[in-house]
Amino acid sequence: MRKVLLMMLAAAMLVASLAACNNGTASTETGTGDGTGTTAETEAVTAIPRYDYMTADVAGNVTIAREDYMALTLTIPNSLKVTDEDVQKYIRSSILFSKRTAVNGTTMVKDQPLKWGDDAYIYYKGVIDGEAFDGGSNWDDASPYTLGLGSGAFIPGFEEGLVGVVPNQTSKDNPAEIHVTFPEEYAEDLAGKDAVFHVVVEYAVQYTIPELTRDFVVNTLKYEPKMEFYASDAALIDEFKEYVYDTLVSQNAQSLENAKIDALWNHLTEKATCKNLVADEVAYYYNAYESEVKYYFDYYTSMGNEEFKKLYPDLDAFAPVYLGLDKGADWKAEVTEMAELMVKRDMITHAIAEQEGIETVTEEEYKAQVKYWVDYYYGYMTEAEVIQNMGETFLKEAAFAEKMDKWLLEQVTFTYADGTPIVSNTNNEAESETSEG
Repeated sequence: MRKVLLMMLAAAMLVASLAACNNGTASTETGTGDGTGTTAETEAVTAIPRYDYMTADVAGNVTIAREDYMALTLTIPNSLKVTDEDVQKYIRSSILFSKRTAVNGTTMVKDQPLKWGDDAYIYYKGVIDGEAFDGGSNWDDASPYTLGLGSGAFIPGFEEGLVGVVPNQTSKDNPAEIHVTFPEEYAEDLAGKDAVFHVVVEYAVQYTIPELTRDFVVNTLKYEPKMEFYASDAALIDEFKEYVYDTLVSQNAQSLENAKIDALWNHLTEKATCKNLVADEVAYYYNAYESEVKYYFDYYTSMGNEEFKKLYPDLDAFAPVYLGLDKGADWKAEVTEMAELMVKRDMITHAIAEQEGIETVTEEEYKAQVKYWVDYYYGYMTEAEVIQNMGETFLKEAAFAEKMDKWLLEQVTFTYADGTPIVSNTNNEAESETSEG
């Protein structure tokens, strides 16, 4: 449930453990000048101290009504719903497009309309309300961008808008115009906005996309039909589309689960009032977030990419972009807010558990959490090192948070924004809903 965050929090511990040797000790070596080293001293790697919520009266610092976490109905964006349109796009972009064949090698074609499957070599310039926007143009590049029509590489509507365009009928003085709308789940500064792209097609390389036939599904894709006989080829094709639908639902399960958790916690943090946030816990989360940002900045800098160094000369230039903020934003203030939010989540979780009389972690749950991290860090940390490096408080808190997230989710009925119910399967992992159409 909260594994993504916990993995990030444990990242710093892994850095320490990589240097660890027997029984969680880190060795400091001095070289001899001949490429060998001798151990001069060892220093134990110890866990960062954590606040013990289990023994504290957290409920005294949290105000939340029972009706604000019991028998809830919350909505999830429609964009996470798998539809027949998604199935069709997947078949076209990920299946049929990948099996396309060249018509005439790499011949540059300029006098024929573009069709699905072709590679279009284009220059484009996007504007919103007549103004250019970041990342929306390659107009002044030395060479055109290669866009496979049907690849799904660009936002919906862009590739469709190029179908039928004749390359030699476009120029920078007379570009084709493609009107699109950015998806609602796109980057915040562009989400939902209407844009016009001016496009010049230099030339095309032609390809043919196969048709979705019985022969293609069975012989090319090696799909194994569920039945020996079908009333028609269309019946087998429908079965294959249902298989694709189920595949997309399975692939989407984790994103849907994350969206549920986000919806739940957006609701709970809005309804609850927290006071007396533990400063050490805020610092703990802050340091974890900051360490992650620093780690990736150092990592990318060490790669020697001069363009990266030019764009991000220091941590203050890199951090806002890494965190998805506007350039130059106060990223430390954002990280502080994120840290405080995590402390509030911990407090709310424990307050609810106190109110419901379920603030416990069994030995079985604790051992399962230890095993999870041993498996996660397979080959890097033993069970003893996991306990020493992470600490029992962290591990118990992780087990408790995971259990409580599951319990809280069980109190919620989730629907998509259009009112369609979201039905969990027996494992509570994948989601299924009736396909439209």
